[in-house]
Amino acid sequence: MKQSELNRLSELANIGAGHAASAFASLTDRTIWMDVPRVYEIGGMAPSHMALEDVDEEWSTGVFFEFDGCLEAVVGILFHAPASEAVVRRVVGIDSGDLAPHVIESALMEVGNILASHVASAIADTLGERLLPSIPTLAMNHAEAELGALVSHRDAEHPIRIECHLRDETGELSGLLVLIPESRSE
Repeated sequence: MKQSELNRLSELANIGAGHAASAFASLTDRTIWMDVPRVYEIGGMAPSHMALEDVDEEWSTGVFFEFDGCLEAVVGILFHAPASEAVVRRVVGIDSGDLAPHVIESALMEVGNILASHVASAIADTLGERLLPSIPTLAMNHAEAELGALVSHRDAEHPIRIECHLRDETGELSGLLVLIPESRSE
């Protein structure tokens, strides 16, 4: 992939992540910080010289989408187990006690849907085109592996992965926005 295309995709991810961070802040009533997006070549070396397989984060839960329109991509919103529970508790307003599985699943799907919709809307507005997220898919365990399986089942090539961490000041509410665009046949 050409450097100009990588820069364009990274900037679109940055814009989308900024809107997702704002939405995440509104949902949780906390200030949410966003890291600069990092671009990884799948199966190769990242521009930062970090191989994707060297990333040792264990993302337990995730909500996944397929974007259709001006940017064909797979998008994931991933959480660590403690952050996942903290996000759900913050969104549903239950500070202690057990959470019913359907409450956890519903809250995570809704949070993912809102964040992905903000990403899609920001990218579409920037490009002046249409971009729609699919119905969400939820992974309650091994989200990273589930995301990999979703990408591998598509016919298109996905040579890069763009990641952006979203987190509050304490790190209690944190997530990872992942954008895996399809390469264009030219």
